[in-house]
Amino acid sequence: MKTIYHCLIMWVPFIVLFALAGVGLEILEGNKIRTSEYMTGLRDFGIGYVFLMGSYAFILYPLTFWPLTFILSKFMKNQMFKMATFTLFGGGIGAFSLIVIYGSRFIVEYHLNIVSSIILFGIAGLFYSMVEISVKKNIKFV
Repeated sequence: MKTIYHCLIMWVPFIVLFALAGVGLEILEGNKIRTSEYMTGLRDFGIGYVFLMGSYAFILYPLTFWPLTFILSKFMKNQMFKMATFTLFGGGIGAFSLIVIYGSRFIVEYHLNIVSSIILFGIAGLFYSMVEISVKKNIKFV
């Protein structure tokens, strides 16, 4: 039961970190797109884009990091392995997110760089692992 509470608590940092990574991706790569077809960026939505990325992260967590967090916190005690795993999964989510957010046509046409997406989301995964280790260590009922 403690592991389930831990996974529920970790949903909030995931939303914050990965929404910020999505906004960072929009700042780095989305600003390269200069067409009226692309109507979902910061220029069009402003602060609403942060909420759009937050809702994307809200849906993404149960599909990706919830099972991973559950398995790693239940069976894995090595923190370096946890950090590496969360970072790698974050990078994978970054590659997936770039394709979902921009589509293959915009990626090819505007030369969007998938490496920047992998790095941003990998850093978000690393920070997530740090928060996860801290929460596991400092909150007693988890």
